[in-house]
Amino acid sequence: MTPPLKPPIKVGELELSDPIADIELPPGPDGTPYTAVRLLIRMHREAVGHVYLAPDMLGAAAIRAEVWRQLGPAISKRRAHDGLPALDALPAGGLPAADVPAQTDDDPPVSVVVCTRDRPAGAVTTVRGLLALEYPRFEVILVDNAPTSDATKDAVLGEFGADPRLRYVCEPRPGLSCARNRGVAESTAEIIAFTDDDVRIDPWWLHGIVRGFGRIDDVACVTGLIPTAALDNALQLYFDQREAWGAFVEPEIYDLTEHRDDSPLYPYSAGIFGVGANFAVTRSGLKELDGFDEALGAGTPSGGGEDLDIFTRTILAGHRLVHEPSAIIWHNHRASLDGLSKQMRSYGSGCTAQLTALLLRSGKARRELPVKVVRGATRVAAIGERTSDNPVLPTGLIRREYLGMALGPWLYLRGRFRRRRPARRPAASGR
Repeated sequence: MTPPLKPPIKVGELELSDPIADIELPPGPDGTPYTAVRLLIRMHREAVGHVYLAPDMLGAAAIRAEVWRQLGPAISKRRAHDGLPALDALPAGGLPAADVPAQTDDDPPVSVVVCTRDRPAGAVTTVRGLLALEYPRFEVILVDNAPTSDATKDAVLGEFGADPRLRYVCEPRPGLSCARNRGVAESTAEIIAFTDDDVRIDPWWLHGIVRGFGRIDDVACVTGLIPTAALDNALQLYFDQREAWGAFVEPEIYDLTEHRDDSPLYPYSAGIFGVGANFAVTRSGLKELDGFDEALGAGTPSGGGEDLDIFTRTILAGHRLVHEPSAIIWHNHRASLDGLSKQMRSYGSGCTAQLTALLLRSGKARRELPVKVVRGATRVAAIGERTSDNPVLPTGLIRREYLGMALGPWLYLRGRFRRRRPARRPAASGR
């Protein structure tokens, strides 16, 4: 079937090693019936792809048949890669057992940094998911960035204050990069993972992050898969179709030598690498880059781009970046038009702001970027095509993104000027 593009669409996941059962479709938001079900299909915890099911195809036999029709070649490819025998269809009792990476005491420790500002409910939800992770050794540093009250501190410490894995930190300097740099300074592990306060954490997220670092030598950054958590309205569907964060289900390696993307902008096409809601870096690699650029990111005039900047600089420094789809975090997209409009403008400004930062910082970028930008202009001009042919989706948001792109260079320079002011002494960390 052609994937339905009319909300609301019920979102879920299906593990193929478990028996496939009937799906009961509940009433949609405000009683509106769901038009379809979208499932992230996983095979022994690894993502294989998405499947759309019509409301009349939710019996177990129909689900098995439709999953095999839509993803049979991908499932067969994964099984062949793992040395498993071929199948003609999905068994009713689930796929035969296969080796799954086990949790061991040899798994390296990981520091997880979550930055938040005046969103106590989101912070509590994210921390709750992190503390339930199926990983043996990790710590969580929650950085409260220039809060206007103690609401987040009280909520988080009130529920989790007794857990030794959690540390609360207040960073008074506004800006996501300031908060992330503070989280790095407070962390202890060599691998430092980052996520946001508007996500749902997969229990095996950190196993995927660590797996990414082990795929090849000299990996300094790993990005993960970010499926959409809900498609209840046209705004969430717009963002899902525009960004397609959950579509990249194959592992990828990026560097300056044999692992290159075919984009004319590469390696400055930072959006292909991942996003800041799900990534990790090595402490040594981040130190080599002098941390996050504090004139980029939410809370600065540019509004974003600090994650893209780190991804590109990692590759320009000669290291490798791995996209690891087994590291999964579900993202809750904006559900209001005002919030989504501001977000799209910030995405546009953050994109060109981080390119401006690279031009100012790197002689290599000054030599390469002007030519690459001209070659990649057609790709940039086509970024609205994913959503332009669906009358259900809101219009005008792509213009907000273009406006942000036009303003990005000036906003970055404005942010650099602001950062020249003397910094206040950071507040003490606590639990």
